[in-house]
Amino acid sequence: MNTTEQKTIALAGQPNTGKSTIFNRLTGSNQHTGNWPGKTVEKKEGTFEYKDQAYQMVDLPGTYSLTANSAEEIITRDYIIKENPDILVVVVDASQLERTLYLAAGISMLRVKTIVALNMVDVAEKEGRQFSPEIMGKQMGVEVIPMVASRNKGISELLEAIRESVETTNINEKSAQQEFEGDVLAQLNDIKSQIKGFVPSPYREEWAALKLLEGDEEICQIMQESLGSDRWLELSKIVNGNQSLLVASSKYEWIQKIVSASEIGTPNKKTLLAKRHKFDRVATHPVWGIFVAFGVLLLAIVVAVSFGSLGMPFLHGVSLASDGARTLLESGPEWLSSMFADGIIVGVGLAFALSFFLIGVFIVVGFLEDVGYLPRLAYVFDMFMQRLGLHGKSFMPFLMGAGCNIIGVLSTRVVDSWRQRLVTVLLIPIIPCYAVWAIVSFIGTIFFGVKTTLVVVALLMTAVIHLVITSFLLRRFIVKGKSTGLIMELPPYHKPNLKAIWTYTWINLKSYLKRGFSVIALTSLIVWFFAYFPDGNIETSFLASTGKLLNPIGSLMGCDWRLMVALIVAVAAKESALSTIAIVYGIGQGLSSVTGLAAVAPDGGVNHAVLATTLIQNISPESALAFLFALTFSVPCSATIAALYMETKSLKWTAGAAAYYTFASLVAGIIAYHMALLIF
Repeated sequence: MNTTEQKTIALAGQPNTGKSTIFNRLTGSNQHTGNWPGKTVEKKEGTFEYKDQAYQMVDLPGTYSLTANSAEEIITRDYIIKENPDILVVVVDASQLERTLYLAAGISMLRVKTIVALNMVDVAEKEGRQFSPEIMGKQMGVEVIPMVASRNKGISELLEAIRESVETTNINEKSAQQEFEGDVLAQLNDIKSQIKGFVPSPYREEWAALKLLEGDEEICQIMQESLGSDRWLELSKIVNGNQSLLVASSKYEWIQKIVSASEIGTPNKKTLLAKRHKFDRVATHPVWGIFVAFGVLLLAIVVAVSFGSLGMPFLHGVSLASDGARTLLESGPEWLSSMFADGIIVGVGLAFALSFFLIGVFIVVGFLEDVGYLPRLAYVFDMFMQRLGLHGKSFMPFLMGAGCNIIGVLSTRVVDSWRQRLVTVLLIPIIPCYAVWAIVSFIGTIFFGVKTTLVVVALLMTAVIHLVITSFLLRRFIVKGKSTGLIMELPPYHKPNLKAIWTYTWINLKSYLKRGFSVIALTSLIVWFFAYFPDGNIETSFLASTGKLLNPIGSLMGCDWRLMVALIVAVAAKESALSTIAIVYGIGQGLSSVTGLAAVAPDGGVNHAVLATTLIQNISPESALAFLFALTFSVPCSATIAALYMETKSLKWTAGAAAYYTFASLVAGIIAYHMALLIF
């Protein structure tokens, strides 16, 4: 058993450099996610052992620099400075070296043992570029490990470099200020002399001088308090925030020297760019790119739904298990057999069946991310999404949410900015899913005939208005923060790595099994309880009583308690609304359990002809329209609620979203009812 002290490794890098692949390769299934203390940015940690030494690896947020421009940048630099990890591994993309080395510039001033992982050397070689890691390492003053992480190449060398670095007590000081010269170096030395002895721990004078020269707001505030007004006034003559571009230019000059010194041969860059962007001429075209994107997304939805269909036979097994439990427990209390048959087994079965859909979603997202197409998708739709105050990366979740809100919510993992991701997650439930359209089609045809098309148009227009209003409210009052344009790079395309895609799928599926599974199963059990008690009859159950209690609200939109019960039960699954109406109107065919409705086909075994006649006899067209609007914008199904909780990791956000959409659905129903009274 290993008894040595656990060492900490921080993993840093810009987005799309393969940082997550390295993290997954080293930690495997020994990882967990959460949020950084006091932040809503995701925190990923994992453990592994190498040659009897235990390591903890912290995957820092992807960031382009260590300037305090975003929560991700602040988290990354604060962790490196204040937590002082034993090793810092900086991941760079060999095919995009001029850009991805920028993060490494200035890290030397943080005085932490650093290893550079030169990833994607295979992509660079295919483009005619080769680098000498030895020369690059000498230029930077650190060890450089060439890697192809997606194929497991270089992983063992990285582990050995980590082991050797841990055993070394000295930090290489060679690179302290090597990236700066001339005026920048002179100003740095001038600032350093003025702040000497006033820089609070754990910051270094050299690093603080650089941040002051760049005009870093956080460090400027810290140093202003430490220096006092007189000294700060003198220093501010040098630190005026106008040197940030000069510093950046100096860093890029340093990077170019490293690239020039370590590059082997001189590739034909004109041919290289033509080869790399040949497909992008179409994929990123303002017109043709949209057609390509829709084609890719349509295929993605088909693949995700196809995987989900693999769970359909499992639902049949759930039905058999439910019948078996009822038979096995028939000698006991009726409530006990009903609880197992209609509550526990159905809830657990639905949660398992949903995992097939999630596998499809994660495989699709993992594939598109692995091959490098996701940034193109964001680029094509960015202008459209900006009108909602979102980035182009939010478009894919929106479109997939039209097929299934669960898929849409889980697809938000492609959005790397937490603020944008949270807003996107909370907006997805507004988009009507396929189950809603099935009910709209059925009820609309009964009451409105060919005019059902107009109802669909009205629902879509309302959804757009709902999206705009809700997005504004979220960004203005709830999820506050600065909205910035989409700053991103278009990485080179890669051949899909099946192992990497499956690792991504398994890690995300495991997260669902830990969190979402229990929420779905528990929701099913709660619905069963209220639908069964006190006497086992749904028409006299607590659920029916709740529906009757809501009569004053229901009357505002012309809906009696039966329709209100259908809205409540739709929380379990939107598809169950028709079957619930059939039961409460006394025409269901043996469907005694509300939770069981979610496990059957959308028609729930209901005779549609009889149901249509019953609805026409008991419901007015105005009430039917109000019901459709309320149902369309009501609280999403329990599985979507579980997905919301999985992605936000917050009961506050989940409960808040559920309450908001409950209110919005009632408002939509009331407005639709009174508008219908004026029209009909």
